[in-house]
Amino acid sequence: MSNEEISRRLELKGYNIQQISDAINQAQIKQGVEGELPDLQEAPAEDELDIPFPDQAEDTGAGEGTVAQQQYAMPPQPAMSYEEMQALVEQIIEEKWRDMMRDVGDIALFKVRVGDDLEAVKQEILRTQKRLEDLQVAVLGKVRDYGQSIQSLSGDIKALENVFSRILEPLTSNVKELSRITEDLKKRK
Repeated sequence: MSNEEISRRLELKGYNIQQISDAINQAQIKQGVEGELPDLQEAPAEDELDIPFPDQAEDTGAGEGTVAQQQYAMPPQPAMSYEEMQALVEQIIEEKWRDMMRDVGDIALFKVRVGDDLEAVKQEILRTQKRLEDLQVAVLGKVRDYGQSIQSLSGDIKALENVFSRILEPLTSNVKELSRITEDLKKRK
């Protein structure tokens, strides 16, 4: 079938002109890349397609269907050579690449930014690690100081206990003697 006949049948199926044109172009590109340029003028058997020809469709009156089909009919496209097909594919790839670069931005710049951000995160982790080590050293120093203070206090308490034990015996004996003297004085009176 010619491209025009394919277009008419697909229009009857409800496809718009842009979709039909894109599909035909993609089929030509695919077949060209695979090295098999088809003869698009070669028609398949009529019963292969489930689309009625315009002369088989119901007449809507005054030939309206044929006028609409003639307005949207695509001209037949010539077969492309391998070099033309390759140039077309390269052009499409280049356009897609430019679109991606516009959307994504410069990949080298993106890589530099990500590298800088990664380096900044690494430096922040190192600073945080240093702070934690300093905090650990400070806490251990305080614990050590506290332990030394407790040992010093324990020594002071033992020394105070010794002093009290030395003072307590004479004090209790003096209190007993004073109590005895007070009792003697009371008896004398």
